Amino acid sequence: MATLASDERRAFAATFADLGPEAPTILPGWGAPELLEHLLLRERYPHLMVGPRLPGELGRRAQQARQQLRARTWGDLVDLFRAGPGPLSFAGTVDSFSGEGELLIHHEDLRRAQPGWEPRALPEATQAKAWRALSLLAPVAVRVPADVTLVAPHGGRRLRSRRPAGSVRVHGDPLELLLWVSGRDEVAQVRIDGDDGGVQALEEGRRGL
Repeated sequence: MATLASDERRAFAATFADLGPEAPTILPGWGAPELLEHLLLRERYPHLMVGPRLPGELGRRAQQARQQLRARTWGDLVDLFRAGPGPLSFAGTVDSFSGEGELLIHHEDLRRAQPGWEPRALPEATQAKAWRALSLLAPVAVRVPADVTLVAPHGGRRLRSRRPAGSVRVHGDPLELLLWVSGRDEVAQVRIDGDDGGVQALEEGRRGL
């Protein structure tokens, strides 16, 4: 039986393949090629993320390797991503622990930049993984001087502030809340209510990594 990770990765790879290298994303300055390169470097070639900035021969070799990666066809790059990070990848270990949060978020970064996009009807198992990722990400991603309660069909997750100016409740499905805590306000489908102090604190606070 396919795992959730392979199901989501396969769906993400299909989106890359269908949209092609000209597709935009919601990330400023990044199109589909930049997003795909980011994922491949993170999962397969982390040494090439900093290597090109090293001095001397090491830096030149790393820059050449990165240029060779970029020169591969779109289909080859998508196939590399579809194959996954491998059992010894640090990124693969993190994703397995975190519920594939980065894959879920970045898939929506691509999908929701396209005209006429609509939220996906995700299976319950995927929403459960999104809830797990949310539970891990929210405490470090939400920096707001208010008590924030995330409310989903799976339950609630309260984030307490040391000196709260008020409180807010953010309602949505787990994936939508995951997008919201990562700062994707323009596409996250959530409903927010709270007292005046909490709402003001939310506007003044920060979310994302």
